[in-house]
Amino acid sequence: MAIYRTTFPVAASADRVWEVISDFDGWAEWNPSVPSIKGELKAGSTCAVKLVMPGRPSVNVKVTLVEVDPGRRFAWHGNIAHDRFFAGDRSLEIEPRADGTCLVTHTEEVTGVFFPVFKALMSGAAIQAHHDNLNDGLKQHAER
Repeated sequence: MAIYRTTFPVAASADRVWEVISDFDGWAEWNPSVPSIKGELKAGSTCAVKLVMPGRPSVNVKVTLVEVDPGRRFAWHGNIAHDRFFAGDRSLEIEPRADGTCLVTHTEEVTGVFFPVFKALMSGAAIQAHHDNLNDGLKQHAER
């Protein structure tokens, strides 16, 4: 198992960050790591997601939105074949600040018997770059 977690400031309101996250049609404009998500923005819905890792072919997976708390938190769970083989949980949590800006915490937890093989093939640096690219894209787009 591995957990990738970062918290970063965004010079935009929590509402603006939520607007960017909740606009699935706009993800290709700002998100090089997950340039496509198709489905309904509600807990329990299944979405089709395109994942892009630096230097690797993209992968299309199905995820289930496990939490949608408008303006605050968005989370999904996905796997390849079965949770025992390879599974991931990702969340974006928005924390408003008194000055009108916010903090975003992006967490990704990856598990399964094939994760060590995946990590060795991809390298931990590529996985972290995938994570950071989403963060950077979200921050820059929300701050425009």
